[in-house]
Amino acid sequence: MQGYSFHHQVTSPWKQFTGFFRRGDALSVLILINVVIWVIISLIRVGFALSGESSFAFLQSTLAFLGAPASPEALATSFWTLITYSFVHIDFFHLLFNMLWLYWIGKLFIEYMSQHQLIWVYLLGGMSGYLVYMLAFNAFPGFLHIAPTSRLIGASAAVMAIVTAIAFYLPNYRINLLFLGRIRLIHLAIALFVLDFLMISSNNPGGHLSHIGGCIFGYLYVLSIRKNWLKKLKLKVLFKPKPKAKIKYRPGSEKEEKEYFEDKKHMEEEIDRILDKIKLTGYQGLTAKEKETLFKYSKK
Repeated sequence: MQGYSFHHQVTSPWKQFTGFFRRGDALSVLILINVVIWVIISLIRVGFALSGESSFAFLQSTLAFLGAPASPEALATSFWTLITYSFVHIDFFHLLFNMLWLYWIGKLFIEYMSQHQLIWVYLLGGMSGYLVYMLAFNAFPGFLHIAPTSRLIGASAAVMAIVTAIAFYLPNYRINLLFLGRIRLIHLAIALFVLDFLMISSNNPGGHLSHIGGCIFGYLYVLSIRKNWLKKLKLKVLFKPKPKAKIKYRPGSEKEEKEYFEDKKHMEEEIDRILDKIKLTGYQGLTAKEKETLFKYSKK
C-alpha cells in the first residue's frame, strides 16, 4: 500500500493579518482606509507632542475639514464631509471597536450578499446617519445651542447600517456573544437600536442619532430587496423606453400559439434572473449578452 505524508502549514497571526489586507476586497479596503487616516492623524499629533506644542488647533482644523457639520450652511461649503466623516477617528478605541464590528459583520455580509453592496451600504448608511443627526440637531430645542459648532466623525453609522442590513436579511442567523450565548442577529440589531435611542441623553447625542440613521437605512435597504422594488420599476431606472405600440396578437395554429407562450415565459424567467443579479452585483456585473437581453426587453 502506498503511503502518503501530510504536512499542515500553520499560518502565523501576522501573516493572516497582512494577508487580509493584501486581498484587496471591499471589506479590507474599507478597514484599511479607516486605519490609515487614523495613523496619519496620530503621527501628526505625536509630532506636536514632541515639539512641545498643543495639537488642539490641528484637531479642530481636521474636524472642520473632514467632519460632517450639523449646520446645513456649513455643509454647503464642505459637501465632501458627507463621505469623509465616516472614515475619520481620533480616539483609538473608537476606531478599534468600529473596525472589529465591521470585520466580523462585514465578513458575514459579503458571504451572503456582495462586495459591491457592502460599499454602497457603508457609504449610504453613513450619509443616512448624518441626515438624522443634522435634522435632529436643527429641529429639537435641546440641540440648537450646540448645532453651529458640532461636527460628526466615525464609521459607527455606516457599520450600524451593515449590521442592521444583514440582520434583517438573515433574521434567523445566530451568533455567539460573551455572557449572552447564542442569540439571533436580528435581536442584537434591535437591541442596539433601542440602546442608541435611550443613549441620546448621554454626552454624545450626535453619535447615537447617527447610529439610528444608519439602522434605518440598513432596514430600508433590505426591505427594498424583499419587496423587489427594482422589478416593480420595470427597468425605468435603467432605461427610458419609447411608449409601446399596441399590437394585437393573432394566434396561428395550436403549435405556434404554444411556442409563443413558451418563448414569452422563458424570456420573463431570464429577465427575472438578470434583475436578481443586478441586486447582487449591480448593473456593471452583467455580461455583455445579459445587458443586450435587458436592453432588447426594455424596447418591447
